[in-house]
Amino acid sequence: MRGLALFLLPKYRHDGSLNYTIRRLKDKIATRSVPTGEVELNNSEAYLLGRLEWGVYLILEVLNLSRVANSMGSVAVTQRVLADALGFAQERTAFGKPILEHPLLRKQFEDRIAQLESAFALAWEAVTLLDKVWRQMPPYSEQYHLFRLVAHLAKYWTAELAAQTAKWGMEVYGGVGTLAEFGMDRWLREAMILAIWEGTPHRQMLDGLEVMERKGAHRLLLKYLEPWAEPKALREMEARIEAHLKLATVEKEAQVEELFRDLASFTAAVLRSKLT
Repeated sequence: MRGLALFLLPKYRHDGSLNYTIRRLKDKIATRSVPTGEVELNNSEAYLLGRLEWGVYLILEVLNLSRVANSMGSVAVTQRVLADALGFAQERTAFGKPILEHPLLRKQFEDRIAQLESAFALAWEAVTLLDKVWRQMPPYSEQYHLFRLVAHLAKYWTAELAAQTAKWGMEVYGGVGTLAEFGMDRWLREAMILAIWEGTPHRQMLDGLEVMERKGAHRLLLKYLEPWAEPKALREMEARIEAHLKLATVEKEAQVEELFRDLASFTAAVLRSKLT
């Protein structure tokens, strides 16, 4: 990490020439409106940001910000899928009535809307906590470690929900959902990148595990949730986490997915009750 530094690279050199070369643009299934390509830096002009030894820390700060932004983007995609699917379900008829009036689909909409509300509560809490700590520098406060864990949970959980909801939204449309003219294919494509950007689910789980193990962030989180959580559920979650942290290193990493998913869902549900 001591060999990493962060630089600001302008688009143009002082003489007005392009400061980098684009080798090629890549074909991809998602975010087609945002080009992705291979860039070559050859005698490029750039400006050091901060100190040479600060590079990795500044880069991690950028990730903290972008993970929160990714969470809000995931919530937005989820909401758009639900809005489009709801409009379709109100108009599409089957067996003599709109498909929205069939009990199973109506219940699915109710469940998905509740999940959307929980996802928004979790993502917005990450925004709120970021606003309080974004100027901090090492050594970081307990509030910063709390933010880190919430950001990992939010990025992971909202992105997973967006992809699952987009898949389900296509199913609401049935066969025509796979046709580009109905637009649902775009939301599925856009949702698929959200889990990968700014660190895959694996990265969120492992970084979340690290901040719980080294900084006790889970204790900070559970204490933070106390005013809105059911005490028994809070104690059970704390016991699960503490037991997990006592596992051997290999098993602790291998078994973290279920715990992290449940902690994210639990946190989102509690924060939803805070908003209501």
